[in-house]
Amino acid sequence: MAGKLGVPKSMGKWDDLFKRGLKGEKLVREWLKLRGFYVLPASLIDNGGAPALEGYLKKVIASDHLVAGRGRTFWAEVKTYQRAAFYQKYQRWVHGIPIRLWQQYLEAERITGIPGYLYILQLNERLILEGKLSEIEVGSQKTEGHHHPPSGPQIFFDVRRFKWYSLDNLDELPPLPEDLPPKTVQIWERDRKFPEGRQLPLI
Repeated sequence: MAGKLGVPKSMGKWDDLFKRGLKGEKLVREWLKLRGFYVLPASLIDNGGAPALEGYLKKVIASDHLVAGRGRTFWAEVKTYQRAAFYQKYQRWVHGIPIRLWQQYLEAERITGIPGYLYILQLNERLILEGKLSEIEVGSQKTEGHHHPPSGPQIFFDVRRFKWYSLDNLDELPPLPEDLPPKTVQIWERDRKFPEGRQLPLI
């Protein structure tokens, strides 16, 4: 089905998500700079597509940014989401990414010896969640069976494994990307409120 301008709705939705992702990356880059870090935006490359480490007959997808400062260097992958999802089975708020990308980030970490971090820009709570890959993997859950989004099977991380940073009163940053509500909200999520502050994760 086409939209008003003759563009398939699925393509328009994807384009909106892509543009929102770029705005989210820019905001997190500027936020890292405000914290005293220097940022190499690996995703801003001339040949298009995802940044990759190229070896002999092999490529490994790299994270969006290489960050340095305060005596350390790390990879930083940035994802922008409207909200967290509530995992009914385990009674926890989670964020997820495709397993295939997660495996690539771990491999890039192994090859380079540089630790990786995942940053989640959560729009509805005006939060940046910062998680070291080795730490957020603890207690993570992978989807099983054939019920998963078009991007493939997912791995979900408990939000309590991340450090939370509020974006309130930070006028130096670019504006937040526009809201893009999810297509579906589960019944058990509708009246449930996101925690006001980070709590200790369950073991």
